[in-house]
Amino acid sequence: MILALAPMQDVTDLAFVRTLTRIGSLPDFLVTPYFRSTSTTCAMADENLRCIRENESGCPIHAQLAGSDADALVRDAVELLKLPIAGINLNAGCPSPLVNRHGAGAALLRDLDNFRTILLRMREVVPEGKFSVKCRIGWQEADEFDAILPVLAEAKPDMVMIHLRTRAQLYAGKPHWYIGPRAVQGLECPVLLNGDMQTHDSVLRTMEAAECAGVMLGRGAVRNPYLFRQVRGAAAPTRDEMHAYYETLIEETGRILPEGITQAGHCNRMKKYLAFCYPDFTDGAEYALRRCIDISQMRAILSRQ
Repeated sequence: MILALAPMQDVTDLAFVRTLTRIGSLPDFLVTPYFRSTSTTCAMADENLRCIRENESGCPIHAQLAGSDADALVRDAVELLKLPIAGINLNAGCPSPLVNRHGAGAALLRDLDNFRTILLRMREVVPEGKFSVKCRIGWQEADEFDAILPVLAEAKPDMVMIHLRTRAQLYAGKPHWYIGPRAVQGLECPVLLNGDMQTHDSVLRTMEAAECAGVMLGRGAVRNPYLFRQVRGAAAPTRDEMHAYYETLIEETGRILPEGITQAGHCNRMKKYLAFCYPDFTDGAEYALRRCIDISQMRAILSRQ
């Protein structure tokens, strides 16, 4: 069973990974938030580079690239491979309009000829064992996966992570679980499934139904960072352990923020993680946290949950 942390822009960052390390609930490998690759530049985001250069977790980390220009993606893959990474991951799943309007992320699935070219070109330059693809099952409809699957198979990636929603679904709606077994059967490489697995039971049901190599967890792991530990057989987190998570995340977020950041700035950064935890809070606590601009007050609110 392979457990991976899904890349989430501004969320699964260095502070979050350091928090997972400290609370003892790590995946088998990490994937950075995406590096944006264009024909004119690769935005080597400092925060993403810190995820690689300051990785203290002991987990291998893969650098994710998002783009739609094959030449640029190849150029940037070669540069990233000079860093201490375990591999390159191609983003063919991000549903963000900002990313998609440039033809990147899930928008690659709208032009399968270009997607095929990118996959084959990247396969040429990324060494064996180091090339993976994260993608959705289609742009608009689930049956688009019938055409996507052979394109993936032809490129022979070393691992594929499938988010079982279309781009049109964004992060809502029921994942198309029946696609999982088809992906596993249609690809020679290990397949990890992703999408709406928030609990230990949902992870195990998905793996049993699809007979996949593992899962990639994102929002579920931010809401319950002990989920990786649970899937491996540990008990559910106690209230004290969740309090330890919030406190550790506050500390680690403070470590990565620029010197002189305001209390409000620190709180706003914390809200990027806490947004996924709000379903577990009372309505009053959620209201207070959304409006909190003082980190000591945020600590007090969280301590009562």
